Amino acid sequence: MSDKPSHVTGTLLTIGDEILLGDIPNDNAHHIAIELRARGFLLDRVITVGDIEDDIVEYLGQCLKTSHFIIATGGLGPTDDDRTCSAVSKAFGRPLVCNRDYAAWLKGRLAEWGMEWSRELERMAELPEGAIKIGHDMAGFFLLHNDIPCYFLPGVPNEMKHLMAINVIPDLETRFPNRCTYLKHILRVQGLLEAQVNKRLRSFDPSREGVDIGYYPQGRENWVSIFAAAPNEEECRTLVKNAERKIVSLIGAHHISGHNDDCLEKVIGRCLRERGWRLAIAESCTGGLVSRKMTAVPGASDYLDRGFVTYSNRAKTEILGVSEELLLAHGAVSGQVALAMAEGALKNAAVEVSIGITGIAGPTGGTSEKPVGTVFIACVTPTQKIVEEYCCGGTREQIQESATQAALVMLWRLLAGDVGLACD
Repeated sequence: MSDKPSHVTGTLLTIGDEILLGDIPNDNAHHIAIELRARGFLLDRVITVGDIEDDIVEYLGQCLKTSHFIIATGGLGPTDDDRTCSAVSKAFGRPLVCNRDYAAWLKGRLAEWGMEWSRELERMAELPEGAIKIGHDMAGFFLLHNDIPCYFLPGVPNEMKHLMAINVIPDLETRFPNRCTYLKHILRVQGLLEAQVNKRLRSFDPSREGVDIGYYPQGRENWVSIFAAAPNEEECRTLVKNAERKIVSLIGAHHISGHNDDCLEKVIGRCLRERGWRLAIAESCTGGLVSRKMTAVPGASDYLDRGFVTYSNRAKTEILGVSEELLLAHGAVSGQVALAMAEGALKNAAVEVSIGITGIAGPTGGTSEKPVGTVFIACVTPTQKIVEEYCCGGTREQIQESATQAALVMLWRLLAGDVGLACD
């Protein structure tokens, strides 16, 4: 037998009409995939199936032919549309039998709650023959079938996460000790379109570097992911580090704002804290969205002084000191007003840096000269003034999100000393 670490791949089966109908997002799949990858396991398939017993039976049969392990979520409750146990019984040829220990525990718990035992609740204790109950206070069981470990978890997210951490991951690690290590690293790129990023990386050969790369547009950001598989973590990190160095040199370090979960608001916060600067934000069309993103970072009070939502012209004049003459001459949506808003916020708060944002979020209010999506953003310090115009597309919400991201990028560029650079 080879001692070389191997790829251990499994199938995830998410069960429930509510997922197929779009009533709830499939967040369980996202969580499970991330947790598995971090510990050396990969999913080769994620299948979502409704509450149709025959369909569940069919997909379980398919999974047994190709997977090192199976994880299924959902369909374990006491109601008529919970059909996972029955489907497993048919797919694996194992009759349903009462798990007496669990039945006794469940009866005792119901008695404490003043609830009567019923046939519907009794179903909760009926598991396929050979199944091992996991999580007494929640639905879930384990089966080893044809030497394939199969984990059946509740669809309730907090219960699923608990059983993944306490039961599934430790058991998989024990059963498959000789497995590969995986590492994924994300570079957050600003100021370049996805096609531009791809063009700059055409000379980079992932196969020669022992990695895979991917491109992920994220609003006005673009992510480049580096994925490595190796026998151990040290080799993984070396592969990723070498690939990252070459990728950054091709893209341009000045376009990289952060790594992995380093969102702009976190990076900006660190820069402000290092400089000992405080920030004030004046918003119109974004309605406080920039302030909300900045305050989502713990410790933001170290550098965020205050925010102004000055939606009306009167508010811009009374709170920020934007002159009525300026508003009449150029309109509320203009570079001149964005700059005046930023300057007013800087003066009002007596801070080191400020942002001003004004625009037309739509769906009405646009003109031929200033269509819906027109946004002006200004960033000001005691020694610098930057004003830029943006054309944001999409729905009202998308325009507000794009304008918010553009404002954060502008502030990041200023703090990084990159305000004079044209994003080619």
